[in-house]
Amino acid sequence: MAYIKVPYKFTKKVSLARAISKLGAASRKQACQLIENGEVRVNGTIIRRVNHKVDLNVDQISINGKIVKKEKLIYILLNKPVGYITTRSDELNRKTVYDLIKNVQSWVFPVGRLDKDTSGLLILTNDNRLGELLTNPKSEVSKTYSLLINKPISDDDLLALRNGIVILGDYKTLPADVEIVDQDRKKLNITICEGKNRQIRRMFKALNYEILELTRIKIGHVKIGNLKTGKWRYLTIAEINEFKRKLCRK
Repeated sequence: MAYIKVPYKFTKKVSLARAISKLGAASRKQACQLIENGEVRVNGTIIRRVNHKVDLNVDQISINGKIVKKEKLIYILLNKPVGYITTRSDELNRKTVYDLIKNVQSWVFPVGRLDKDTSGLLILTNDNRLGELLTNPKSEVSKTYSLLINKPISDDDLLALRNGIVILGDYKTLPADVEIVDQDRKKLNITICEGKNRQIRRMFKALNYEILELTRIKIGHVKIGNLKTGKWRYLTIAEINEFKRKLCRK
């Protein structure tokens, strides 16, 4: 199992709800409910305000009398199938990625999202700082996708993707690295260093293409490899250490 010791201290006060999430005891939504129900104490005093500020290096937080301590950090790589969503629960009773990792004992959250119709590499962890690193566009962590489109891509549209195109009304994407994989020019690999909601789909829709299949195959240096759809594994120590080096530079 790929655990890692916390390589840093918390450097500022955070809201109580966020603190509980950072400590890996619950999701932010669950933490808010616990606080509002009066089940959370800070230094022995019941706190019902989710935005109450705490110092995780000093303050003691307990839930229903049990002291919450920083858990060992866990890093999971899941090959998400099509049809699964990345939330903890769903009011429509749709399948979620948590149905695939039921035997993981600690709370973990997905780093970024993959929509229901997109498959592939999804990292889940209880390391909030790593999550922020991988989702912040300023970190410039690349994400690579394999996709199949409904018609051959033209040279002009390849150039447009490589130069950046306008989506969401007025947002111009950063230049993408695009590779044609097959002779009919319908299967592509594309690498981006940002992560707007449904960005790849929006980019190709702007150029009048329909994406028939979309799979994330790589985040930074981590590849999905031959991991079967619906299966997961812990990140290796080498994979984690590479992310740690990026953390140390931030």
